[in-house]
Amino acid sequence: MSIGVDRRAVLLTTGVLAVVPMSPESPTPAAGHETASSLHDACLGALRAAVANYETVDLATTASTLEPLEETSRTIPQQYRLRGRAAIDWMWLHAAVTTAAAAASYDRGRHGEAAARADRAASLARAAGDGPLAARALALRARVVRPHSPAVALQIAGSAARIAGRSPTRALISGKVAASACAAAGDAAGVRDAVARAWATMADLGEDVHGRPGFSLDTYSPADLALACAEALTTVGAADEAAPYLDRAASLIARSGQTGMIVSVRMAQSRAAIARDFPDRDEAVEHASDAVALAARRPAEWVARLVRDVSDLAEIRTGHGFDDLVAATAGWIALPAAAPSPGDDACRDAALTHAGGSTAVPSPRAEMMSGRKDL
Repeated sequence: MSIGVDRRAVLLTTGVLAVVPMSPESPTPAAGHETASSLHDACLGALRAAVANYETVDLATTASTLEPLEETSRTIPQQYRLRGRAAIDWMWLHAAVTTAAAAASYDRGRHGEAAARADRAASLARAAGDGPLAARALALRARVVRPHSPAVALQIAGSAARIAGRSPTRALISGKVAASACAAAGDAAGVRDAVARAWATMADLGEDVHGRPGFSLDTYSPADLALACAEALTTVGAADEAAPYLDRAASLIARSGQTGMIVSVRMAQSRAAIARDFPDRDEAVEHASDAVALAARRPAEWVARLVRDVSDLAEIRTGHGFDDLVAATAGWIALPAAAPSPGDDACRDAALTHAGGSTAVPSPRAEMMSGRKDL
């Protein structure tokens, strides 16, 4: 027995996000557009909920919520033969959902999957006329590439910045992507320049568009930027310069309830305590222990890798790593996927194509964005 499309809208609204087969009867164009509009509203609401809860809900749960949304947003325009603004709105939704899914894949350690999704999201967002969203997807792509080639990551960041316009995404690209790529290359001057440009962009934008700390598709908070700056400066041996940024990030997220952000700040504080001219292992262990205890409610590969990296640094600088914490989080690291590594030649070529590709993105129409500003 087939379930009609109206039933699918109810399933989406109530959170059971499954793609239900179409009924065999083809709806009239008017009825199809009306039902597609209802489905769009339900999917948009589900996406907003997933984004709002990203920092507190288990990442596997977030991923399982986004996967059917990806499929639905991909197939509905064809099923209903949508054209014009309705088709573009669905294309934008598909891009936004895929960007969020790419972030979840990245945070779960599935970097090949994250790269493919980020590429697809960037192309969709460009076609839908949303430069800042395309830039945010490219920013994630750059983060995947960065460990293998900081230079390519910087190229992708430059491409993303050119289409980000005057938006919070531009601050994210400077402070999180360009700064970290420069840090990975050991370019301290590049880090400081990227940090300065990011804060200048934030000041120019004003507080109205900062949003709350943590994952977002269209905002970037001072807490996130301060954390990113601290991490980059610490990486290039400027832990003392990083300290004020860490203090600011810690103050801004202290009562935010954003578990993922709090864990990130604690691990950054742990790394900074080890990276100072006179490392303090006890302080570093305290911060890392707090982070692991919090992350146990929402275990993720990125936390385990941070713990391992800081432990390695502690071993080098103090002669003692964080063996107990490394062991406690080892199970959070996923087995290597069969997909090509982001460092493989094919993936590097794809990244370079994006970095050097067309960056002409039309400005989104005001009426297209009216239903998206609260994401």
